[in-house]
Amino acid sequence: MKGDFTRVTFDFGKHYSRVLQQQGRVQLDADQNEASDIQLHFLRGLAADLIGPHGGPGNSFKISVEVVSGNPVSLDFRILPGDYYVDGILCENEGAGRLYTEQPDFPLPADSVLKGENTYLAYLDVWERHITEIEDEDENRIGIREVALRGPDTATRSKITWQVKTQSINAAQENQLKNTDAQAAYDAFRSILGKSPLGTIMLRARAIKPAKGDEPCLVSPQAQYRGAENQLYRVEIHRGGAAWNGELDKNKPSGNNRQAATFKWSRENGSVIFRIRKLSGTTVTLENLGHDTRFGLRPDDWVEIVDDDYVLQNREEPLLQISSIDRDNVTITLKFGPSSKVGTVAAKHPLLRRWDARSGWMDEGAVLVQEGSGNDDSDWIELEDAVQIQFPLSGGKSYNVGDYWLIPARVATGDVEWHGPTGDPTPQKPNGVEHHYAPLGIVQVSAGGQIGALPTDLRRVVKQLWA
Repeated sequence: MKGDFTRVTFDFGKHYSRVLQQQGRVQLDADQNEASDIQLHFLRGLAADLIGPHGGPGNSFKISVEVVSGNPVSLDFRILPGDYYVDGILCENEGAGRLYTEQPDFPLPADSVLKGENTYLAYLDVWERHITEIEDEDENRIGIREVALRGPDTATRSKITWQVKTQSINAAQENQLKNTDAQAAYDAFRSILGKSPLGTIMLRARAIKPAKGDEPCLVSPQAQYRGAENQLYRVEIHRGGAAWNGELDKNKPSGNNRQAATFKWSRENGSVIFRIRKLSGTTVTLENLGHDTRFGLRPDDWVEIVDDDYVLQNREEPLLQISSIDRDNVTITLKFGPSSKVGTVAAKHPLLRRWDARSGWMDEGAVLVQEGSGNDDSDWIELEDAVQIQFPLSGGKSYNVGDYWLIPARVATGDVEWHGPTGDPTPQKPNGVEHHYAPLGIVQVSAGGQIGALPTDLRRVVKQLWA
């Protein structure tokens, strides 16, 4: 959720049932957002308890052969309409359903196109996408932005995004998925898919360092958060892969910095964004250049150009650096342009996002992920103003593109809000993005690209209490 939030406070382990506002108190976004999260947690938990990990009525989301003029369509299939629940999350497929190749929230990447003489597992990948007023802009609908305010935005939205994806499987895996024992078949699905709902890589964050020497109660002003304002830092994995091994490929053959995982960070939770009006080469025309210096742009800033396709395909491309700014014409010039056509189609809601990383061991604009094992200063990566992070040793695990952690930094305490003792924080899993998966069917594709007449149905059909 790349919004301008103070912090995110929901913790299901506290078992709170509601938020109670008090009279004459300061109203915070975090309180209202937590109230929404509490209610959502209850409703999704209830649905999951009643339905199970996945299920829906009738033919909802059933995989069907698409026939045109009496002939099956090559290398494609239809996802029948209806409602389907995955871990209690409602997925809605309206109208006549969708073709696999024409999903509204999954512009099919090249590596997802079906190929002949293959057997595929078709499954649902469900996650929540954060939507700002820029990404909601649609001339045919009422948008988030209230035009009467003449510019400022208000609240943002969270959208359920479902994507039907495919994965090639072998004969043994196909037999496991067809197991008549529902639990065994679902366990086989999770094993074959090989994906967890949330990334397993951990991170620690601190500002106050552990005391050393003979006076452990004294903390140096340089050993605590020195920012002038409260911030919500966001650390997000940009390029996936293994951690950097500390060697540069230009100097040593064993250097993996060109393939290693990288991260980017923002002191504003990645919420500093600008609507792109036109993109041509290295020149970007924006709607505005920010309302003040805090939320503006400067030469040498690192930025990312994104649009709907970029987000929905979970892509990562090299970050771009600003060369100069023309404030009269509301344009910026980049030192080098994007490596693809991202940001060039207005209907796909292109925007430019500012990131705040400016130093450290960097590759393509993002910081190389280095892992550490303890509280020694050399094991920590400093962001700014004494805010430091550490990726604990992962044993060679791969970092996932888009995994992120939120770090509230507070002037009043001179520290960050993080689990664990001051100066010795506890490693935490990512705050998101959380994915939920469900099997739909097995699709056979012939050498000529034809879909088998009867795809195997792996859904769980739930009888409606009221039809």
